[in-house]
Amino acid sequence: MAFSVRRTASILFLLPGLIAAQAAAAEPDRDSLIAAWEAYVAALPGTAGFEVTGDGIYRLQDADLPYDGEVKLVGALVRSTEAAGFDSGFSSIGMVDFELVDIPEERLASQSYYYWLSDRQTLYYSDAEQRWMGPAEYQASITALYSTGGSVGALWFMSKYGIWLLLIGLLVFAFIAVGRQAKKARAIMDDSAAINQQARENLDRSQGMQDEVLSIARETRDLQSENNQLLKEILSALKR
Repeated sequence: MAFSVRRTASILFLLPGLIAAQAAAAEPDRDSLIAAWEAYVAALPGTAGFEVTGDGIYRLQDADLPYDGEVKLVGALVRSTEAAGFDSGFSSIGMVDFELVDIPEERLASQSYYYWLSDRQTLYYSDAEQRWMGPAEYQASITALYSTGGSVGALWFMSKYGIWLLLIGLLVFAFIAVGRQAKKARAIMDDSAAINQQARENLDRSQGMQDEVLSIARETRDLQSENNQLLKEILSALKR
């Protein structure tokens, strides 16, 4: 009962942000993304409590991870999906990077943490509904849009456009990697001038990782015929 009361209170506390996000949704931007992310996290089944305590600072009680402590917003990025070359009904993808301040460092390497994180970092902007959607709602919408009566239609979609979905996933991974590398660089820069140079080199390597990801994506596109098995696995994952 207490769990339900805390969760309801958190959702009501963030309701003004959700309304504001809807009002600004005609133009997906960083502010509407953050407001939608706040409402999305607060409404997740595993969230027992989520409230704003400062500028980009939150208090989170989560039963899934589990976690009870401070959350710090590190960054938010909105990117257009128009370059993909096909109309999915989603014009933008939003990525929110945040830090669990009170979580032990050893837990950050666990597989369960990355599963938990992936469900809370990426939102998709629906042109039809003029709002941001979470990963589960996005996948359901894409499946319904491109399903033509069975697995053949879905497989056709994945065969034709699966490379772009893979590219988006790689870009999300690169965004997370760059964010983590930047945080390490800031800590190192506080130690000494010599380590400052090392931090800059680390950031350069991060940029190189992004270039490498794009290069891999281009090669993957050229080898599309060899990836049928991978596309079938992605299709199965979308259906679950």
